[in-house]
Amino acid sequence: MTATCINDELFLRIREELLDFLHRKMGNRDEAADMVQEIYLRWRKQDVSSIGNPRAFLFTVALNLVRDSARQQACAHRHALAERTTGEDASILDDPARRYDGQRQLESLQSALNRLPEPVHYAFLLFRYDGMTHAEIARHLGISKKTVERHIQRASEHCLAILAEFRS
Repeated sequence: MTATCINDELFLRIREELLDFLHRKMGNRDEAADMVQEIYLRWRKQDVSSIGNPRAFLFTVALNLVRDSARQQACAHRHALAERTTGEDASILDDPARRYDGQRQLESLQSALNRLPEPVHYAFLLFRYDGMTHAEIARHLGISKKTVERHIQRASEHCLAILAEFRS
């Protein structure tokens, strides 16, 4: 059996689970199916022999694609909002100094989140970004709901401390 056939078999075993995961995240089965196709194309380009955990790799690719899609939608929304905004509000959006400060804040927050331990970081992203409940996160990560609450609290306090630096 060729390596390509083995890679395809691995992908096919995980495909439905990926589709369900993406459907839950995106709310649209057709978009989720398109994204699964994109994941498959990326999978075919990989040297799968170097991947220790193919399932984790595929779900990481899926989550990254969901995040990329959300960023693109947010950017499109900001541009649409800027076009609808007039007068003083538009000048605030176009103020390079404010945009620069906002970008610096965002970069600082992202850096701060990346410095958190992986379980804390991941729980926070699932809660804030993916909108999962504490119970869903606990099931997903295989930890207690109380631990999820502590993780989210820790990450939130960490982010607030970073934002407080910008306000002072």
